[in-house]
Amino acid sequence: METVHQLRVSLPDIEPVVWRRIHLYSHTPLSGLHAVIQVAMGWDDAHLYEFGAQWERYGHNGREPAAYTVAQVLPEVGSGAGYVYDFGDHWVHHLTVEKIHRPAAHTHYPRCSAGRRACPPEDCGGPLGYERTLRAIRARKGPRYRELREWGLHRYNPASFDRDEINRSLADPASIGYPEPAPWQREVLDLSSLGYPGAPATGGQRVDHPPAEPHEEPGPPAPATAPVNALTGAVVPSLPDAIDAVLHALDQVDKTRALLGTALRAEQAKTGASANALAERARGAMSRPLVLKALRPND
Repeated sequence: METVHQLRVSLPDIEPVVWRRIHLYSHTPLSGLHAVIQVAMGWDDAHLYEFGAQWERYGHNGREPAAYTVAQVLPEVGSGAGYVYDFGDHWVHHLTVEKIHRPAAHTHYPRCSAGRRACPPEDCGGPLGYERTLRAIRARKGPRYRELREWGLHRYNPASFDRDEINRSLADPASIGYPEPAPWQREVLDLSSLGYPGAPATGGQRVDHPPAEPHEEPGPPAPATAPVNALTGAVVPSLPDAIDAVLHALDQVDKTRALLGTALRAEQAKTGASANALAERARGAMSRPLVLKALRPND
């Protein structure tokens, strides 16, 4: 029986909380859920990600997210998971299953039905950097504000939220740069009884969704040093271990970004490519503001 998961996705580490209510087919793989979260929240899909649920990790350094569905990892109402995006800024999202229901008649999935506030800007420095960004925008002066003007972020409005625009992007993923079909569509074509997961559904009565059996039994708990486990409440790492893990991840991010910046400057010197063209080529590895910053003289 075809079912839809209704999820609440929130960023709990900033106030007021940024959140979205999304609906997607229960058989959508976690890689598709990642893509939907990126569009619904407003991220640029420019960094690594990881899910944490049921003692397991999915994504970077974890299990293959395309091999597990939303129904398997979040099998019932009340199930929860953590989702980390950008290991440098470390944006932690909480995911909670609010309902599991039949597809509504004449409704396209995935969709966003509610939410509040704008997504933080990419590469702003995590929750603390986000607060600095808001203070600079309010003050309209200082080095941070000048930097925001250079990146075109000085008009950022933290209170904005456009559900219709999100749903247009989910319905037409090509408009935001995804090839057709989008990740949440491409990876469930063979599993969908509808033939095409974006097609309007029929029916609309809520049902209970039995837990799906995973492809393999969960293994032993991940080591306590894995930071993502703290999202699910399963294992709380010691403070020194958590600090070491974060510092190591930040060090790796800084090294790889510096390497990419060197390559971008060399490519521009060799070919004369524009900054915008190089930013498009680096999409998925480095956000546009960081590309523009890397190409500035003396950076």
